[in-house]
Amino acid sequence: MMLSRQNALRVLALLLVLLLFGTQMPGAWRDEAFRVSHLPWQLTKVAHFVTFAGIAFVARARPLRWSLLRVLGVALGLALLTEFLQRYASGRDASWVDVGIDMAGAALGLLLAKNRA
Repeated sequence: MMLSRQNALRVLALLLVLLLFGTQMPGAWRDEAFRVSHLPWQLTKVAHFVTFAGIAFVARARPLRWSLLRVLGVALGLALLTEFLQRYASGRDASWVDVGIDMAGAALGLLLAKNRA
């Protein structure tokens, strides 16, 4: 099933809203979510990876078909923006490692979009 262009843009907007909400989540909320999830890794790291994979996949696949450079540029811009914004969220810190996690998610999304073409 292929999304219409309008629905693909809606999915991108939803992913962006979720990303920005998660970025501004206070550290205490993040820590509690991690505690109750009982996962061996931080839930926020996984959420960022998956969100960036989704953004890259939707942007690169049909019907949007953004260029590779555009997708990478948007992903890098969002990764840097979200890390910058985390400096202003209670109990959160910016991290270059998180930028790498975000870009790894984007790379997976690009790979999945390529294999779908």
